[in-house]
Amino acid sequence: MPTIEERIKEIESEIKKTQYNKATEHHIGILKAKMSQLILEAETHKKGGGRGFAIQKSGDATVALVGFPNVGKSSLLNRLTNSESEIGSYAFTTLKVIPGTMKYNGAILQILDLPGIIENAATGSGRGREVLSAVRAADLILLITDVKNKGLDTIILELRKAGIVVGRKRKNIAMKKTGSGGIRIYSPKNIKIREVEIKEILKEFKITNCDLYIRENVDVDDIIDFLRGNTMHVPAVVAVNKNDLPHDRDEVASLLPINIESIFVSASTGEGIEDLKDLIFRGLSLVRIYLREKSGEIDYERPLILRTGVKVRDVCRRISREMLSSFRYAIILNSKRKQSEIRAGLDYELEDEDVVTLISRN
Repeated sequence: MPTIEERIKEIESEIKKTQYNKATEHHIGILKAKMSQLILEAETHKKGGGRGFAIQKSGDATVALVGFPNVGKSSLLNRLTNSESEIGSYAFTTLKVIPGTMKYNGAILQILDLPGIIENAATGSGRGREVLSAVRAADLILLITDVKNKGLDTIILELRKAGIVVGRKRKNIAMKKTGSGGIRIYSPKNIKIREVEIKEILKEFKITNCDLYIRENVDVDDIIDFLRGNTMHVPAVVAVNKNDLPHDRDEVASLLPINIESIFVSASTGEGIEDLKDLIFRGLSLVRIYLREKSGEIDYERPLILRTGVKVRDVCRRISREMLSSFRYAIILNSKRKQSEIRAGLDYELEDEDVVTLISRN
């Protein structure tokens, strides 16, 4: 009887051999559901599966360098952080996690150079589970390939198999399991996936009675991501390394994922590195909040680094509990705004490079 890993490989092979079109999308969707259920089963039965890499997070955010061996991850780490990771023009140079620190726009970012991922990493090949456990802890994944487009599709697939989704947003889906009554689906009209397909996918996950609420347009992958339960949607950007080598740029670009922002760089010459730093900063959705003291001085050297959607309340919390309890109002300054000065309350949403003066009742 084939092992779980062998059955997963058989399904992968069938998916690869099946040409995707309207007639086959239902069959492919069911295969994906079967494979996801088998991966969950493998995770349940595995004993330990590796302890993972012990990484102490630091800085304002963590970025994981993810790619096949020998695409230049260590060289890029050196360029981004001015560190001295061991590098070589051969596979598997990095056998442990090598952290570095990148300072950019006032933010301190932890960059992790991970061992290269190989095919079947999600099921344990090449210390894959350990690497992928480190990736799950990252705030941004920097997918690294080279001008030969080495391994990018496989990397994205292995991440997905491990429950790490890049290039897609989490969809608004909810489910209430019931003891009887079968499967009831509540969804908008004209969604991409038919009700019969959704029910078959649910049954692959051994769900026969539930109310499923789908509140926006979804496809097969969205449903499977939701049902897995341990799926993480992590922001990602792509760096195409070795741009100094001969290649057809348009041809390489045509093979890159259209839903993930990418950039061509050369770790060897330094070409594109500053633009890559900017892409990483934007990919993390960070905002810089400058505080103005009572004296009128503004600390532009070390802003508070927070995430998009931050409110005045969050700034108060970062400073102290006392500031939150004694808060009266905030004065917001930003030359980019239509109003140069705004008086705001705790629930006011801040923008990048806002200058904030907090006024307390004391």
